[in-house]
Amino acid sequence: MLVYYILSGGHHPFGKGIRCEVNILDGKYSLEHVEDEIAKDLIERMINQEPKERPKVEDTLRHPFFWTNERRIDYLKRMGNEKEAENCRNADEDLLHALDEYTVGKTFCNWKTKLPPDLVCKMDGKKKAYPENTLGLLRFIRNLFEH
Repeated sequence: MLVYYILSGGHHPFGKGIRCEVNILDGKYSLEHVEDEIAKDLIERMINQEPKERPKVEDTLRHPFFWTNERRIDYLKRMGNEKEAENCRNADEDLLHALDEYTVGKTFCNWKTKLPPDLVCKMDGKKKAYPENTLGLLRFIRNLFEH
């Protein structure tokens, strides 16, 4: 809760007033005041209603939230080299559907609109355009840093 409080600028994930304690008991929370999806993932793990499911300090410190930018880029490049991302233009429909369900409304949806248009145009121009899905983004990142 402290991490959320700090990152959200003073908000509590379980709400305000007397509802806060009830929400804690019911496991009802909102992470709406934090935009970073990696931070949200960490916070959700740390406030899990089941104490045994919460990460230990060592696991928490290994979470991607605490990774350096270099480590994050390296990880994304490796994921972009995976067979599924390599085949992003002809990916399995079931995989794409599963990824879409998980990523709907997340900060990297419509990723092409969040990058400089000239960069997207340059990268799309080398081959067939990258699909605007998670696999396309992973392959785009991989190729951006490899070429």
